[in-house]
Amino acid sequence: MKQDCQRIEDLIERFFEGQTSNEEEQELYAYFANENLPEHLLSYRPVFAYFGTGMREEESNPQEKRMIRPVGKKKISIWASVAASLLILISFGIYHFTREKEFNPYEGSYIIRNGVKITDPKIVNPEIEKTLYLVQEKEKKQEQLLQNLQEKISKDPYEQALKEIRQRHLGWVDKLEDEALRNEILKMINYEL
Repeated sequence: MKQDCQRIEDLIERFFEGQTSNEEEQELYAYFANENLPEHLLSYRPVFAYFGTGMREEESNPQEKRMIRPVGKKKISIWASVAASLLILISFGIYHFTREKEFNPYEGSYIIRNGVKITDPKIVNPEIEKTLYLVQEKEKKQEQLLQNLQEKISKDPYEQALKEIRQRHLGWVDKLEDEALRNEILKMINYEL
């Protein structure tokens, strides 16, 4: 009995791989037509019963067209629809709950005008932006002044100071219209153009 069962299992495997002869297939059909089957092979009975008898009936009545309905096709499409709907809902939920909220750097900010605390973002945000712009402009001016100072310090401080003093005190000389007089004054104070 155990040898028969092993042989049948081998035949089943070869059958599904398409490697059985007609005689071996007839042996399978006859085996599964038997009432006393081992429990682990019972699930194959409907398959081989169909191949053993169902196909013969179809071959014997070729003019009779059977309407073959796909078994469970409707159920499969319903379940596929349900699964797709659930997948869409789950995807939307994941997106909705995991996406970052819109970042507002001024959230919780306020201004005080005439002793009144204002927290409305429509009023507060433009005020903050304006203040930040003014601060940035002042920082630019301070950086420019610092850069100018560093340039002055990097040169000879004595020469730089002397040059500035000459420019301040000789401003009135530049206003003279007579060029000869201007040159004469500059020569007298030992300043060359």
